[in-house]
Amino acid sequence: MKTIAYACSYEQNQNSASIQIAQQTAQIKNFCKCHNIKLDEIFTEISTDDDIKPVLLNIMSSFYKTADKIIICNFEVLSKNKDFQNWVKDEFERMNIEIICLETPEEKTFFAEKTLSYLTKDIKKIPSDSNIIKKSIEIMQDKDIDLRELENIILQDIGLSSRILKLVNSTYYGFPKMISTIHRAINILGLTTIKGVILSAGFINNYTQNHFFDYNQFQFQSLKCAQLSKKIANELSFSNTEEIYIGALLHDIGKLIFAQFDKENYSKIYKLKNTENEDFLKKEEEIFGLNHCELANMVAYSWNFPEIISDIITYHHNPKLSLNHSKECAVVNFAEIILETKKSNENLNIDKNFSDLLEILEISGDNIIRFRETFNADMKYK
Repeated sequence: MKTIAYACSYEQNQNSASIQIAQQTAQIKNFCKCHNIKLDEIFTEISTDDDIKPVLLNIMSSFYKTADKIIICNFEVLSKNKDFQNWVKDEFERMNIEIICLETPEEKTFFAEKTLSYLTKDIKKIPSDSNIIKKSIEIMQDKDIDLRELENIILQDIGLSSRILKLVNSTYYGFPKMISTIHRAINILGLTTIKGVILSAGFINNYTQNHFFDYNQFQFQSLKCAQLSKKIANELSFSNTEEIYIGALLHDIGKLIFAQFDKENYSKIYKLKNTENEDFLKKEEEIFGLNHCELANMVAYSWNFPEIISDIITYHHNPKLSLNHSKECAVVNFAEIILETKKSNENLNIDKNFSDLLEILEISGDNIIRFRETFNADMKYK
């Protein structure tokens, strides 16, 4: 039996409709990869009416006894008209085709019943820099501990930040609202728990160093991206700069996971790291079946990360695909481009590098040039 999917937009503007369809398609593909579901076909349509939907009606007439699942992002794609929507649901039920809706509570249950890929199910932690762990322990041994100093040192390490976020958002604590900053996590977990997390963190020099992947340089670049993203967010008067910082710090953890768990295959493509991002992503997909953004999305999902951080990790190369956090993803993409062009001494090409970002962030090319000149002063590379 087949698993199919359906995406629909009601936007009158062709460009807006295409973006919505792309967002829904990306969500469905990520969901299928997380659950090891073979997706046979995705059907899409742009509709101007709630109950005249040729593509949907064709699915209902063509897939009886040949499909057993249809995946949608939300029930409104079937129709905004509740009566027609209920009729469609009843018809699929009559045909024994299960509707998997990604915005229903059952989605979490369905996820729990499936097995993650061989890469994600074994990932318990991201390794940490031994120097940062030692510094954190020293701070915590002080009777007059400075919590802000502890927070700042944790925020310099990808491994510690991800482990603390994973723990505070776990079902054990069960907070109704996800915790998205290290400051809140420290206050909630308490110093004893934080110390335990730090002491149990895996030292990088014993864990993942290999001949092709320079973790220290990776950590340095991630930290610079986080710092610059926060600066840009402040300049643009964002209210969630701490979440943007965390998302930017963790934005490339998929690369670290590939290098850590499949050194042999990832070494084949890591030599392409200075090529265009699009080529790099395609090469990852060719070898692994998914790219580092999609892999990181699976890990962020299984660790119950807040949506804003998961979205930055997943869509920092394609901010428009984020349903609710395209601006935050664009900020990180903005920072990444500035740092990459500075590192390679490449001239900025506003049309090539920033055309989508200008629209999403509602800024001009003059802003881009000014930001780059302002931020270049303290964004030095090793």
